[in-house]
Amino acid sequence: MVISNELPTYPGDPVVSITPKNTISVQGYNVLNICMGTHSGTHIDAPLHLIDKSDSADEIFPEKFLGMASFIEILKNENELITPVDLKKFDIKEGDILIVRTGWEENKYKDGYFTNFPYFSADCADYIILKKVKALGADIPSVDGPGQNAGFHKKILAEGIPIIEALVNLKQVTGKRMMFSALPLKIKNSDGSPIRAVAFEL
Repeated sequence: MVISNELPTYPGDPVVSITPKNTISVQGYNVLNICMGTHSGTHIDAPLHLIDKSDSADEIFPEKFLGMASFIEILKNENELITPVDLKKFDIKEGDILIVRTGWEENKYKDGYFTNFPYFSADCADYIILKKVKALGADIPSVDGPGQNAGFHKKILAEGIPIIEALVNLKQVTGKRMMFSALPLKIKNSDGSPIRAVAFEL
């Protein structure tokens, strides 16, 4: 997602504010002042996001965010669950980064993006852990839904599997297995980080 002052943010998170600090016309060079939360736009969740005294974003090996990714499509409507039955239709390879497109990315930048989105059922976590993927991503603002008390997050993160949320532009890579990068910024003691997610063919 494009980081700008117009970027919607999760309720309760810091609003994105980008303002010029220095300009070519005054100081002779451009510098922006950026204020935003660690979970603004397309971002990763580190275990520290929900598990006290666990790994922060800067402590996770970069290899977790780089490698082959399986891009699968499980189209869902508002408040609809992604279930293990949905996932079992696909050949999910051990060591891959698993990226799920639900179609919710079509609502990016809209006011309702953070409400009524599809999400993973809690028992999906057990299946994903069993498949031994090294990271999980999706085109939804949160992998957990209302009433789950972040149960899916906690199970996945406790196994050292980072979560990538709010991915967009997945339609063009759906059904493919490609190289993928979602490197976080190296922010000390960070519970997450905005990223620039990129898929590419070798």
